[in-house]
Amino acid sequence: MSSISRDLPKTFEDRYEALALARNKRDSLAANPLTAATNTRLDAIWTEITNKRIALVNAKATYNGNTVAKNTAGTALRLLNSHFIQVFNFGVARGKYPKAHRDFYTLPLEDSPLPDFTKDKDALKWGAYIVEGDALRVAAGGLPMSNPDALEMDTAKNLFHTLFTNQSTFKDALDNAQEALEALEPETDKVVRKIWDEIETHYNEETEESRRDNCREWGVVYITVGDQKTLSGTVTYNGAPGAGLQVRFKRGRNISIVTAAGGYALSTNLMDAQKIVVEKLDENDDVIKTWEFEITLNESGDKTENFTVND
Repeated sequence: MSSISRDLPKTFEDRYEALALARNKRDSLAANPLTAATNTRLDAIWTEITNKRIALVNAKATYNGNTVAKNTAGTALRLLNSHFIQVFNFGVARGKYPKAHRDFYTLPLEDSPLPDFTKDKDALKWGAYIVEGDALRVAAGGLPMSNPDALEMDTAKNLFHTLFTNQSTFKDALDNAQEALEALEPETDKVVRKIWDEIETHYNEETEESRRDNCREWGVVYITVGDQKTLSGTVTYNGAPGAGLQVRFKRGRNISIVTAAGGYALSTNLMDAQKIVVEKLDENDDVIKTWEFEITLNESGDKTENFTVND
């Protein structure tokens, strides 16, 4: 048996939208049905959320901008690390540099595979080994290196070190901005609930359908729920199984992480038209890309839906 109930916000986007709709509706009316106390709380929390949201947007833009610059500088440093060691090894093979000079760079005496520069800290570590070691080698009478030379190596290492250090600072600022916004959730939820209570009371002499229609204009969200059911299927990402992506109902708490084979499953009692969100996360579990799909659920019965997403 289906039933209709209010669905309070569960995400920041939902909370922000609920407050925005309530303020816009209130400000469009000559007669305001909200109490003075609720109006004051609405304006106060709206100002706080707006300011914290702007701070978060700025922090995220700074962090993401530095990420691009850091990754570019990291690629350049890894390439120079690789070229420097390879060119030096060729010089050793030709007899231009003594084999013993490999010690200056902490390289094994005998020729060996290139070190692994994949991780940022390793790229920086080997960049420092090369720059510091080359100065010691030249001071000991070794011929200067070229293509790349020590100056080019030092410039690339210093740039990447600066951006790498900034990344940690910007990540802390981003986390702080996110936490500051999340700290407003309890008061936001109380204000939204208070507004919805007062608006439903204001329209309580109308028919149920008319009351809900009027309340929706104030941002009140109603959902129809039925029997428990499972939504499942596959996610294809850029032509391959979308392993690691996450799938959720836009209005819901359950999340399904896509398996290696591309499968997902969500348990729900929602019904009728619903929005499904597929999200791509970065290494810090921050959402970096979102796709939305609309589906329809029956009152009872499992459902299969497959989604295809592309960058």
